[in-house]
Amino acid sequence: MADEDMNGNGNSSFDPMANWARLSERVENQGKDIIDLRSNMNTGFQGVNANLAALSNELRSNSKTQWPAIWAALSVGVAILTGLGFMALQPIKDNTVRLEGSIVRLAETSQAAVTKISENMVTQKEMEWRSARGAEDRLQQEASLKDLRDAQVPRAELDRVWQGYDQRFADHQRGEAGAGKCLFPERHHIGPEGEPAAAGA
Repeated sequence: MADEDMNGNGNSSFDPMANWARLSERVENQGKDIIDLRSNMNTGFQGVNANLAALSNELRSNSKTQWPAIWAALSVGVAILTGLGFMALQPIKDNTVRLEGSIVRLAETSQAAVTKISENMVTQKEMEWRSARGAEDRLQQEASLKDLRDAQVPRAELDRVWQGYDQRFADHQRGEAGAGKCLFPERHHIGPEGEPAAAGA
């Protein structure tokens, strides 16, 4: 029942305004209990005063002190005051215990909510670390791209090399019908004895 009192109809949602309203109502009820205690104590003191006045009048009328009557009246007055005080203080104690339990549960719920929020948040230090890491990664990527660009052969140079190959192939095809023209004149053929011979040999 205490959990339903804290959370509404058994739901786990946290409503601070409803809890505050319930706490305010309990505090007001305690104030009313204190006022009732005060009125009961005033009534009890008035009764004791009336008994003491009657006892003093009776003592004035008699010449001998009536100690048994005095002790009996005092005992009755103390018993009445003790009973009234216990009856008035017991509800206040119960309300105080309930208020303490409600405050503890409210503090635990608030702490859990704050802890959950703090766990889901990203700190400024972590954001700075992630930003620095991202900048470092970008620098590495740019360096890798620069290395790739530097390692690549320009298209114009490749076209020039390929045109040279095409020209050699064309010259070779034209020279096949000639008198043994070699495509690569710098190379030497190996003679029958293993010695280098002339290109036309």
